[in-house]
Amino acid sequence: MCSLLLTFCSLFTALAQDKPEPYLDAAIVSHYMWRGQDLGNVCFQPEIGITWKGFDLNLEGSTGFRSEDLEELDIHLNYRYKGFNIGISDMWAEGTIDSRYFSHNSLTSGHQIEGEIGYECKYGSLTWRTIFAGNDFRVDGKRAYSSFVELAVPFRYFDLDWDVRLGVCPYESSGIEILYDDVDDSGHPIVGSYKGYFYAGGFGVCMASLRATKCFPLNRTFKLPVFVEVHANPAAGNARILMGISLATL
Repeated sequence: MCSLLLTFCSLFTALAQDKPEPYLDAAIVSHYMWRGQDLGNVCFQPEIGITWKGFDLNLEGSTGFRSEDLEELDIHLNYRYKGFNIGISDMWAEGTIDSRYFSHNSLTSGHQIEGEIGYECKYGSLTWRTIFAGNDFRVDGKRAYSSFVELAVPFRYFDLDWDVRLGVCPYESSGIEILYDDVDDSGHPIVGSYKGYFYAGGFGVCMASLRATKCFPLNRTFKLPVFVEVHANPAAGNARILMGISLATL
């Protein structure tokens, strides 16, 4: 009887320790850069999630402060085990032909369904992400399976938390051919086209970033991380410096 009672108590304790843990974050950034893409100016980015036994489910979004800024809402589900990670995401943004959230037509909606697999250790992480459904097509109309491979290396120096990231597009991503019909200064017609890509038109380094973060504990529940980041896209020849501040749970 005592052994059974001890076993029951041990099981109850283990279950109590495995209860779901919620978390939240609310950030303001001076410029929105994502995987080398310039997605807007000052914006507000809330996030809420819950973790349980290696699973992590979270919702995050982004909204600007101007009426012309585009809304974004992403849902992520990940599972981590001994450093390995597998996940799926539904990423949605305005700016497509049909900007309704509950529209799932692959050709017109703003939804992109992405899978990821990766590995993380104390030295850093390596993750491969591929869009396998939703609005993701090459210029020729075929499904693109746009992919992004990211290497992240964190370290601590000068009492700051640093994060170095390198992102590579392994092959042609989704894109669109844009036609133009204009006239030059002399009145001669200019007719042509150019191709724009989600990541890149082939293999290329489309993100290189360096972020420094200082975290200020506020109380036993909340902390205040402040960061400055240099975010560049070597393939496109662009670079930005930005800062952000957030209120997050410990």
